Amino acid sequence: MDKQNRALFEAEIEAELSKINIELVDLQYRKESGDMVLRIFIDNDEGVKHETCAYASRAVKTLLDERDFYYDSLEVSSPGLDRVLKKDKDFERFLGTVVKISLSEKYEDRRRIIGRLLNFDNEFLKVESEDVVFDLPRNIIAQVRLHPIF
Repeated sequence: MDKQNRALFEAEIEAELSKINIELVDLQYRKESGDMVLRIFIDNDEGVKHETCAYASRAVKTLLDERDFYYDSLEVSSPGLDRVLKKDKDFERFLGTVVKISLSEKYEDRRRIIGRLLNFDNEFLKVESEDVVFDLPRNIIAQVRLHPIF
């Protein structure tokens, strides 16, 4: 699935889930052990319970059937403690928390930074790590995840 079709598909799923007050956090579609797996990570204000996954699964399955979308396995679950942060509303919600950032290229001799998310805008994420503040260009950020501290 190319980027443009993926974005449209993701937007359709997000719209369908929002009708039942469920947030689409992330979507994965890939081949695993010879099968095409569609994995959907969801959240809502009350947290993700078994019933929440069942509602989301039914809503998404209806959309997939209407689109005649091919998959062998559909999985719907919570994003977990190390959830992916992708959208500005994610960054806003989790300001002040510790995140793990993977970079697509080296930045100040690092490919990964773990630190407290201080701020963000369209171009940069501001993160404090080991008493150093980094203004990381968003165009070199491959992935941002919450980093639970135990």
